[in-house]
Amino acid sequence: MKRSALTLATLALVVGAFAQVGEPSKKDVEALKNLETKYTATKKAYEAKKNDKTKKAFVDATVLFGHESMISPALPPRQKYPQALKLYREALKLDPKNPVASKELKLIEDIYKQMGRPIPKSG
Repeated sequence: MKRSALTLATLALVVGAFAQVGEPSKKDVEALKNLETKYTATKKAYEAKKNDKTKKAFVDATVLFGHESMISPALPPRQKYPQALKLYREALKLDPKNPVASKELKLIEDIYKQMGRPIPKSG
């Protein structure tokens, strides 16, 4: 049961990723750009002042940017999964038990495995 749910979720993500046709909407591009800006700002804030508050804000922004990168129609499939992997790995370095980053990282890795492709390494 668990495996079939994973397979179904994987199939939905893969089909959705490859079903994109034409240019993404300006709204989708802008939304992703805003998340990237927040990610960058929280990263700078964390690097400037490492404490629990800035760490949490950075991890939360990183995970959200990773999630939206993975599902956004603003990115092509060849970019969305490697970008999301990089972001989830970054978040998990600071918060190894983050449930969203852990679950979605595993989902992406499973997608690559099911496609018979190597899992991209961190860049």
